[in-house]
Amino acid sequence: MVAFSESAVIDGDAAAMWRVLTDLPALPQWDPHMEGIGFDGPFQVGAEGWTKPKGAPKGRFTVTAIEPERSYSTRSPMPMGSMSVTNTLEPVAGGGVKITRQIEVRGGFSPMFKWFFMKPMRRDLLATFQALGAEAGRRSTAG
Repeated sequence: MVAFSESAVIDGDAAAMWRVLTDLPALPQWDPHMEGIGFDGPFQVGAEGWTKPKGAPKGRFTVTAIEPERSYSTRSPMPMGSMSVTNTLEPVAGGGVKITRQIEVRGGFSPMFKWFFMKPMRRDLLATFQALGAEAGRRSTAG
């Protein structure tokens, strides 16, 4: 198994960030890490879709858990295993929101993931977190 997480504190409102983070069809419009996504239907446990991250192959995912306005998790099949991703938002005393993305890759693909995908994914997460805060702010002011 390969597991890692990245976190950042971003200025903004947790509820606004939650709305952006869970608006999956709009992800490629603001997330610099995402080339494309397919997602139909309501954001709920069991919902399915696909993503095409930059520099990685297109893959399917299933929403596996939701704690409204706090966290959600997805699971994606990988060759000889799976990848689980959990996004968590936590309001910070004094303002701002701590966002954490935790990633676990299990099974035979783990060594390949660690070698080829983990470093660029970790590097891109801060830009994704900053873009999330900017998009939440933009949507809040756009009304």
